[in-house]
Amino acid sequence: MKAGLRFFASYPMTPATSIMHFIADRDKENKIIIKQVEDEIAAINMVIGASVAGARSMTATSGGGFALMSEALGFGSMIETPFVCVIVSRPGPATGMPTWTGQADLRLVMHAGQDEFPRIILAPGDALEAYKLTFDAFNLADKYKLPVLILSDKLLGESYFTIQASDLRIIDMIQKGDTFSKIFLANSDEHNAAGYSDDSAENRVKQMIKRMSKLENIIKDKALGLPNWYGPKKADLTLICWGSTKGVVYEFISTNQDKKINMLHFNYLYPLDVQRIRKELNKIKSSICLEGNYSGQFADFLCEKTGYKCDKKINKFDGRPFFVQDLIKKINE
Repeated sequence: MKAGLRFFASYPMTPATSIMHFIADRDKENKIIIKQVEDEIAAINMVIGASVAGARSMTATSGGGFALMSEALGFGSMIETPFVCVIVSRPGPATGMPTWTGQADLRLVMHAGQDEFPRIILAPGDALEAYKLTFDAFNLADKYKLPVLILSDKLLGESYFTIQASDLRIIDMIQKGDTFSKIFLANSDEHNAAGYSDDSAENRVKQMIKRMSKLENIIKDKALGLPNWYGPKKADLTLICWGSTKGVVYEFISTNQDKKINMLHFNYLYPLDVQRIRKELNKIKSSICLEGNYSGQFADFLCEKTGYKCDKKINKFDGRPFFVQDLIKKINE
């Protein structure tokens, strides 16, 4: 709401529904239109439509609902429309465990939708990061004209925090003197610069390069933050984590007295600024990556993009969050 939200559409799905409840209690005073719709397909298409009309728009769901949104996600990117989608993960597949937590939707969020199109993925580690990254999400969506996905989970999404947060700057993409005298065509078919359908080979290549080069521009502009270090600068072991595992890993390194251990926490997940991130990874002597999924999705993605392979993985996928006792036991082993 502080970031300028004007339209919110969603279908209730645990554990993302608390976002809808919060906004619904404050919609009039903040001049927000909120819609509880018939399904997630309607939600994302309404959000895209509101964005085309000029409103900062957002939806929120969990993994199963996001699966239904995947085609429209590509539609939003094809017509270069900015919007924000929050995915608050729970264990799956299918209905899975609706009231438990997990981090297994990373690859889903990264690859959802047919073919290839640009997106940005952010993953807050705590409430203050959620607040700041939501500002980033709307600003980045507006600047690069693409969907921005905020990937959270049940642990963070349904926890209670009190934070000190000041208003951040909303970027204004409308310049003085701009006019809207022309008709805007939003075409889900491949189209030319004017919006008319054009499936010629030459135009296809031109438009694909135009859309996909946004990822290169994001990196060139240094629009995404680097991972954050916590703990001693020089350490024998670095714990790599992302999203909501930040809190427990930070507690572990803060209370650990036996070894020099620090942590590297990621909350800008996609695209990765490979060259700058490699410089951070080169500071590591040995590493363990901690994730709330079976296969170690982020560790594999990090290796795929940077060539850095974590020495060990600690994965937890029983629906429960990591606890400090888990880390003490596993790291000692």
